[in-house]
Order: sequence, then C-alpha cells, then structure tokens
Amino acid sequence: RAVKKKKVNKKTFLITSGATREFIDDIRFISNPSSGKTGYHLAREAMKRGYDVIFVTGESAFIPEGALVVKAVSAGDMMDAVKKYFEKADIIIGAAAVGDFTVKKRGGKIKRIASGGLDLKLEPTGDIIAWAGSHKGKKMVIGFAAEAGDLKHEARRKLRSKNLDFIVFNDVTKKGAGFNSDNNEITVISAGGKVVYEGGGAKKELAEVIIDIAEGGTKN
Repeated sequence: RAVKKKKVNKKTFLITSGATREFIDDIRFISNPSSGKTGYHLAREAMKRGYDVIFVTGESAFIPEGALVVKAVSAGDMMDAVKKYFEKADIIIGAAAVGDFTVKKRGGKIKRIASGGLDLKLEPTGDIIAWAGSHKGKKMVIGFAAEAGDLKHEARRKLRSKNLDFIVFNDVTKKGAGFNSDNNEITVISAGGKVVYEGGGAKKELAEVIIDIAEGGTKN
C-alpha cells in the first residue's frame, strides 16, 4: 500500500532582523548594537519546521541559509522591502532593531569644525511594524519592544497602537541579555493583554517559544 505523504505547511514567515543604519555622510552613520541573532534563530526555527522564510536584514553577520534574503541598509530600505514582500507572507515578525530617526545625508566626509560643533536635524523614520499592523488583514503580526527598563506598560501601549497580535518585550539594560548577547529575557504579551510567556534563556531556545506562539495563534 502506498504511503500517504505528510502534507507540508507552506505558510510563509517574513522576518526582519539586524540593525539599520542612517548615514550622516559617506562614511558615518547612526545605528545600534543589534547583532541580528534573534531574527536569525527565528528564521532557522521556522525553516526547520517546514515554513518558507523571507528574511529582510539590516547589518548583521547572521544570515540563515535557505531563506530568501533581502538586504536593507536604512529604515527606509527596510520599509520598502517589507512592503514589496508583504503580500507573500502569512506571519510577520519584526525582530530588527530599526532606527527611530534619520538625518539628511551629506556627501563626502564632514570635516571637523574648529569650534568642534555640529548640528544634526533628526527626523522620524517610518514605523515598519505599525504599517504591517495597519495592513495585516488576516495575517499575524508580531512586534518587539526593546526598552531601557521594566516598561511592560510601554510594550502594551505599542501592542495596541500598532494593532499587533503579539509583542515580545525585553529590557535591554539587563546584564547578559539583549543586544549582542547569546541570551535574552523576554515577556510575550497577546493582543488581549495577557502574558503568554515570561522567561529567559538562549536566544535559540526563545526563538522556539516565539515560533510555537506564532503557530498557536491565540490572541486572547
């Protein structure tokens, strides 16, 4: 008797990762210390379970093999990439550390001024995960809130204002967790305000937790 093949779930994850860069001149930029490890492990775990992954990444050395990799430098580049691939995705996870501000780039190299002063006019970048939340329809959108301090109330505010299904909160000031670490401590909150997970561990293990939650899809 012929063996019936297991049906493969072909849902697609769109995962943003890494750090964006906003260039001031041709060699200087504003950025942050994100390594991209969280997004990398999320992509690896999703592919391990048979999902397709569109991986939109800023600066990072962690690039998952087997994903459709789309490079983005600035927050604007990342927004354009997310909009381009949005319709192909069923689940969007915004794990990138996207810059909140950009600056009008000056050509060449800014020279040192005798007085030592330099004024930069910063303007807000587009909010990628809020855009995804406002256009999601039946898609699932999971955001991240990296805060300096135990500001779960701020994570809940972002969850509501950006129309997300879940938000992953972490305090970047905790020693041995967060940016550029192999470990993290997270709290996952659902759209209904319920804490569905709280704990710490290796980012690889926490990626398994987040993909579990994405698969479960409960929004209570």
